[in-house]
Amino acid sequence: MFNILPGKWRLPTAALGTSLLLSLPSWAATAPTQLPPHSVYGTAPPMTLLVYSLAPDLLAGWNFPLNKMGGLGMSANSEYLLPATRNLPVLGGWDPGDKPELERVLAIHPKLALLWAPYLDNVRLRNELQRIDVPTLAVNLESLNDYPAAYRLLGDKLGQSARGELLATTFQNILNRLRQLRNAIPQTQRQTVYYAEGVDGLMTDTANSPHTQVIRAAGGDNVFTGKATALKGMERVSMGQVLGWNPDVILVQDPVFYRRVYSLPAWQGLQAVKDHRVYLVPRQPFNWMDRPPSFMQGLGALWLAHVLYPQQSKIHLNQEIQDFFKTFLQVNVSKAQAQAMWQP
Repeated sequence: MFNILPGKWRLPTAALGTSLLLSLPSWAATAPTQLPPHSVYGTAPPMTLLVYSLAPDLLAGWNFPLNKMGGLGMSANSEYLLPATRNLPVLGGWDPGDKPELERVLAIHPKLALLWAPYLDNVRLRNELQRIDVPTLAVNLESLNDYPAAYRLLGDKLGQSARGELLATTFQNILNRLRQLRNAIPQTQRQTVYYAEGVDGLMTDTANSPHTQVIRAAGGDNVFTGKATALKGMERVSMGQVLGWNPDVILVQDPVFYRRVYSLPAWQGLQAVKDHRVYLVPRQPFNWMDRPPSFMQGLGALWLAHVLYPQQSKIHLNQEIQDFFKTFLQVNVSKAQAQAMWQP
């Protein structure tokens, strides 16, 4: 079993300071300067998971039921989540395909709601939260490169500056290592990647989508360069297109499709299938690739860099997993547990 790391992660008694109040609209000027436990609401999963990694005791609730996350690409259980967060209420959100449970949000009356900028930071959302008297703060997470600044910003606003700096520095180190690897791989040697989503593997996301940042960060070339039609993604493609792309590597989100892919006649002509280079995206405790995009993409990019360039990357993946879980999730995992996450 994993071990919760020693030490408290309670909000310090120090006030948040005027910087938070100045970032809020004028109607929130009377908001308290000290946030009690379970008082920060993420209006979309990237924001919720950002709070979870930084200050889990401040998290007001989840956007989806944890026991129904498996179909969303997340872990189907809460084994690696901190016990105090497992039974938090489901509050919904404004993520595409989701809806906020405004009555539940109102019942807990969060002291702060985080908006996912630039994607879900808009007047309508702010007005709805203003109507129930919830102050808002937009946090920019357009790309993985924004995480260090996001951790520093939120750490400062929530009275968690030391932990925010730790997570920011650690994430930046990951980005620096990945950048060095990408620069060392000649363009002619870049591995091509198809991201197979859906029960038939024929849904995917474009190369410039927020859902495929892990591929870009790890130095892979996404074969699907079409234009995204919606933030939610999951564009429908044909088997003929996949055969034409003939990728070096296939990343799979759906476990059922992963178990079937090698036996499907239509897929057996692909080089990735012939070479047994089809990989199920890890999902403990949150998806390492996507759905939702989150801080776990930092670990996902290390995993994929190891998959694509095992010799050049020199990544000791089990140790990377153990270190990442200790720092960002505040749990210890064994080497065997780490290996089981990426070798199903």
